Amino acid sequence: MTLNITDKDRFINDFLTPVSRVAESAVLNVQPGSITTLIATGDNTIVINAQYNDESIDVTRTLNVPDIKKFCRILSCIDEQKISFNLETNSIGYVSSAVRFKYHLYEDNIISIPKINIEKLKKLAFDGNFSITHAAIASLIKGSSIATETNKIYLSVKDNIVHGDLTDATRANTDSYGMRLAEDYSGQQFSKAIPLNFEIFRIISCMKFKTINTQLVTKMGVLLFDTTLESSNIKFVVSALEN
Repeated sequence: MTLNITDKDRFINDFLTPVSRVAESAVLNVQPGSITTLIATGDNTIVINAQYNDESIDVTRTLNVPDIKKFCRILSCIDEQKISFNLETNSIGYVSSAVRFKYHLYEDNIISIPKINIEKLKKLAFDGNFSITHAAIASLIKGSSIATETNKIYLSVKDNIVHGDLTDATRANTDSYGMRLAEDYSGQQFSKAIPLNFEIFRIISCMKFKTINTQLVTKMGVLLFDTTLESSNIKFVVSALEN
């Protein structure tokens, strides 16, 4: 069985790399035209639903990849952009005149899959919406060097301005850093700031995009970050932390 990938770099950068920032291992569901995965952080506060689109894919298979970062490193050793893998019962193989490898996979049911229904998620009553530029996220991460004692970011809104403050409301004398993240907020205003795991912004920053659309359910403290790249669509579902 052969798995064809048209553009190796897009497969790595727009699909595998964001996945590797959330979880060490992942179940990749291969179907004609696409590869999808659903993974989460250990505490389930960040869930990612990713889809890579490639018309050259014409097989159906489940790949239980034990180490996504290692898989990315292996693929980076291949010079060609258009590649074909040999899918065996428990491994992925590649052979060319320059490089050859065999990467072994886990058996089914070893890697846990988040118990979240993406279709139900799409039907949630989102009551807020805004977009964040990649430049704003880069500035936020740069400023985070000031607030090294926390990994929480508090989102607040006034009129149509969204602010993000890196701090910890549960601790005294904590250094903080805040900045304007967006100017296009529309929907339900909320007076109480929403605390999130700051890691979500570090994960998102690894992708190359201009803006990422963000929707939220203010009462539940659930946010959906959604971006479409050239060959991929990535959805991040983030749940609010306790203060």
